[in-house]
Amino acid sequence: MLEQSLEISNSIFKKIGASLILGLEFSALLLLLGNGGNVPRLPPVLVFSVVGISLLTSVLFPFIWYYLEQKQKIDSDKVYGIIYSGIRYCIAFNIASFGWKKFYGLQFIVPIEISNMPMNQQTGEWLTWFYFGYSHTFGIIIAVTQIIGGYLLLFRRTLLIGSILLFSLLFNLTLINIFYHMNAGALLQSILLTVGVLYLITLDSERLIAFFLKTKSNIQSLQSSGFLLKNILRLSAILLSLLFTIYLKNLMK
Repeated sequence: MLEQSLEISNSIFKKIGASLILGLEFSALLLLLGNGGNVPRLPPVLVFSVVGISLLTSVLFPFIWYYLEQKQKIDSDKVYGIIYSGIRYCIAFNIASFGWKKFYGLQFIVPIEISNMPMNQQTGEWLTWFYFGYSHTFGIIIAVTQIIGGYLLLFRRTLLIGSILLFSLLFNLTLINIFYHMNAGALLQSILLTVGVLYLITLDSERLIAFFLKTKSNIQSLQSSGFLLKNILRLSAILLSLLFTIYLKNLMK
């Protein structure tokens, strides 16, 4: 009885998780297409209305899905496959769009009247955009990473590689958006995309654990050394670097 209850709970939570993530990623895509109200055919009232419907549907659908599954009126694996593909497509479209924007000069552009102001008079957002826009090559590298990463999400064999690549990029961008006080739209997009990519990674958590924590190395550098010696050497890398930094700090006084 307990095992059956746990199985039911896991089934429901799996459906809720997948449905909510799709709702969030689809909402992020709608906000991107609306472009902050700058697209005439997609006024804010329409975009936010559809976003609201999308989020409400993502909350209600798992229970309808579970009910139909119990009545054997729906192929649950097929539904999950569609939702899973939808999540990947929404993220890929979204992140690739931000990459293409950099190619066409729609990001990292600072007005002249802003760039001519002293640094201490500019906001964190403008300072960030000016810094990233200083090197066109660096912006293109980020753009290529976003486009390739998004494309990798669309194939099962490269999904995990693309997810890890994008997570490292998106998590860093999210921290920048938070601590450099970027606008709410940019922050929301980075959070939603990061959450979506993290969800894709967790689906392959067993492979990641096996690769990073269970894979044995062929290098036998410290295997023959004692446990105490190995840990002292490991700790010394952190503590000695700290002492060296303190030494440099004192030289500057």
